[in-house]
Amino acid sequence: MTTLYILILSWTGSLVSLLFIVMFCFGLVKYCERVWVLYWASENNFRDSINDIPTNESKIIKECKLKQLEGFHLTTHQVLEVEVEVPVTSSPGHNDANQLLTAYHFLEMVRRLFADLILGFQDRDASKAIFKRDNMDSKKAFKITEIELGLIYDLLYTKAKVMYTRWGIARRIIGIFLTLFVWVMVSLDEVLMVNKKHHNYSSKVDLTITMVLLGFAFLLELYAVVELLLSDQTAHWLIRHKKVRVLRAINCVRNLPLKRWYNICRWSNSMEQFSLLSFSLREKPVPPNEPPKKKTLPFRGILKTLGDIDEFLEIYQYKGTPKSINEADDLKYAIFLEIKEIRPWAEENGYDTHLKSLYGRRGGRTIEKNVHDDLKWSIEDLEFDQSILIWHLATEIWCNLDYIKKADYESAGSIWQERGKSLSRYMLYLLVEHPNMLPIGMGHIRFRDIYVELGDFIEEQLSKSVLDISCKDASEMLVKVINTKDMVSVQGGEGGDKSNLVIFHACKLASQLENMNDKWRLIVDVWLEMLCHAASQCKGRLHAQQLRRGGELLTHVWLLMAHFGLTDHFQIPRSRAIADAVIR
Repeated sequence: MTTLYILILSWTGSLVSLLFIVMFCFGLVKYCERVWVLYWASENNFRDSINDIPTNESKIIKECKLKQLEGFHLTTHQVLEVEVEVPVTSSPGHNDANQLLTAYHFLEMVRRLFADLILGFQDRDASKAIFKRDNMDSKKAFKITEIELGLIYDLLYTKAKVMYTRWGIARRIIGIFLTLFVWVMVSLDEVLMVNKKHHNYSSKVDLTITMVLLGFAFLLELYAVVELLLSDQTAHWLIRHKKVRVLRAINCVRNLPLKRWYNICRWSNSMEQFSLLSFSLREKPVPPNEPPKKKTLPFRGILKTLGDIDEFLEIYQYKGTPKSINEADDLKYAIFLEIKEIRPWAEENGYDTHLKSLYGRRGGRTIEKNVHDDLKWSIEDLEFDQSILIWHLATEIWCNLDYIKKADYESAGSIWQERGKSLSRYMLYLLVEHPNMLPIGMGHIRFRDIYVELGDFIEEQLSKSVLDISCKDASEMLVKVINTKDMVSVQGGEGGDKSNLVIFHACKLASQLENMNDKWRLIVDVWLEMLCHAASQCKGRLHAQQLRRGGELLTHVWLLMAHFGLTDHFQIPRSRAIADAVIR
């Protein structure tokens, strides 16, 4: 309405006014597209757009009933099911052709996962057959999940449903030429009117602003076309139709400086990091082998009166640098191996292979597997959020005590330690910033209470300000304090403060880990089990909401587990033999 009002007031009957109507209609079409796509992508409409799972049983039963009504006599015989793998062919024009075709094949399955709908067993069997192949490694598996999540993001948060159609492509081509045409016509109109008396200063300014806006509109339309050409949907169409030359040309464009932008569009390949100990000591995270930096917020007293704003700013300031998990890192390999080998290991050792038995114990299975029954209390006797906190603090303590020199970064021990530290800090980040993605716990412990209590306790024990205490000094004190009378004040008895109990339990756990030869391997395995437990419990709609913020490693783990059949979405019973009808 405002635009129409401005049009009426500024109408002069000139060429510029006529061109304004052209651009107004074009813009109206674009916004109608956006409204329609947003309506279609709403949670209810997205779920309703997914078809029900067709089952052989229901189809056969209908046929039997129809034949019986027609008077036929029916008998049954056994029909064996044959699993058909995905036909995947490589393309010389695209590096990820196999992964792209596989991701598209399972797109309907992934849509059902994000809509929290049940899946068919045929999807499960086909997915497991692909992901259990010998030539499937962690790099390829995560590439498939990246493509799948990119496609879901396009369906939920972009105009992909309209863009990748004949109408969408035509509208973008017309948009470029139309915008360029209007820009040229306005320029000519300005040249023709330059000597006219009514061409005053204000109209000159208006025309300049109009030219700049049209220039930006043209660049945006051009950017949309480039994005369309570089998209996975376009690559998939070209691969399916064997347009190798066009694909090679687009691949050359991807290898230009645009390559970094293109990879980020799929996923940043990073995981956020947060350290409770560093936060409590006001130590700003820095790269390895650099001295720690102490820093406090300015006007701290004023910010404290604002409550949650103070905590939000502190968390943002002391949050660690995101951990890169690209191809050079082995964290993807560790996650992939954990998910791939868990069921064969369970079958070999007589364990139940259901998801609840494999990942429902939140780390207890790993402790039992490694015969460390003295650590069961840290998992089975506590809520999940408490277990995350105490295992995180214990991991932080030993990260500072088992210091790794720069020359030893590639050693086996350092690899396990880096895995444990990265997973520990990522899980705490989820607990602090995205607790809705984790299983529901007691929720009685506020993060502010824990880091304040921990900082106060360290200050009291070392008789220094937290600004003068290093993480290593604090860790040496915490791992030893469990055996002293000073810990009684922290424990506070059985009914003591929950924040104090978390600190006590963390110190106790760190002390128990001290003399273990396989300490870091155990820590990593516990964190991997916790990560998979959290991923399996998070709903699809919560994973979908996180996609618009850049995505989380937790979502990739959840999707990878589903591809290996480790999900509760498979709930349709069936037998291995199906009764078919034979007309006699």
